[in-house]
Amino acid sequence: RQYFDAKRQHRDAIVFFRMGDFYEMFYEDALTAARALELTLTSRSKDSTGGAIPMCGIPFHAADGYIARLVKKGFRVAVCEQMEDPKKAKGIVRREVVRVVSPGTLTDSGYLDAREPAFLMGIAPSAKGSGYGIALLDLSTGEFTATEYLGAEARQTLADELAVLRPREIVAPAQFADADALVAELRLGALVTHTDDWAFDFEAARRTLLEQLRAHSLQGYGLDDHAAATCAAGALVQYLRETQKADLSHIREIAFRTGSDCLIVDPTTLRNLEVVEAAQGGRAGSLLNEIDRTITPMGGR
Repeated sequence: RQYFDAKRQHRDAIVFFRMGDFYEMFYEDALTAARALELTLTSRSKDSTGGAIPMCGIPFHAADGYIARLVKKGFRVAVCEQMEDPKKAKGIVRREVVRVVSPGTLTDSGYLDAREPAFLMGIAPSAKGSGYGIALLDLSTGEFTATEYLGAEARQTLADELAVLRPREIVAPAQFADADALVAELRLGALVTHTDDWAFDFEAARRTLLEQLRAHSLQGYGLDDHAAATCAAGALVQYLRETQKADLSHIREIAFRTGSDCLIVDPTTLRNLEVVEAAQGGRAGSLLNEIDRTITPMGGR
């Protein structure tokens, strides 16, 4: 019953269910994880029809490595932890999902390239018609920005932004299919996560953002006249609160980006000039690789 409760809350994730010194997976989760992680598939008990219940497990002290491997393959992992000492518990040990790890929320420095950003992007359709509000967050550093693309060229501008920034995960409203279409068209391989539409409601997003920034107004952040960007940013914070279940104290600033803030380089030019990647792929031979002579990631270009 505990496992099913956790699975109902996180249907799109593989549930790591803590059982003593192991995290165990059952049913479809076990079949998927066993294939992805090359684990031995076994069984536990019988279901109501008498069939064996598929199961696989990993040692709890090695969980971070297995989680990182699953996330890098595009899966989400919900970690269901024991919330009390089994020796002192009366009856069944109480368990709760304590965090959800996805491509955009993996922050373990041991499994990230410290010289590359791990962007999580929020996309909100503009209430004014054609256009989008965009929020971009690197959870590992707290870098948080927002912008808007409006008008006839909005979709192409967003496609260019996606191709250049290549976010690990995109958070979008439940009924917003454009995000999936763009990821498929650009062959990004980014995970698209659809959340409740209410999180993208302007008032709800504005309240969430003000609470997170500990501010009374969004005027100082340049978001006052940008409703779509506010919706995307607020929904992104709400998503992180629900999945990380932790204090996001390092996220206390947000900046609104405008086209005049930087030189816009389209994806084709960026690729042909081999600015970030060489023609054959990878950093070796690129302009970035040639100028990045620093020793530590903190100093990395």
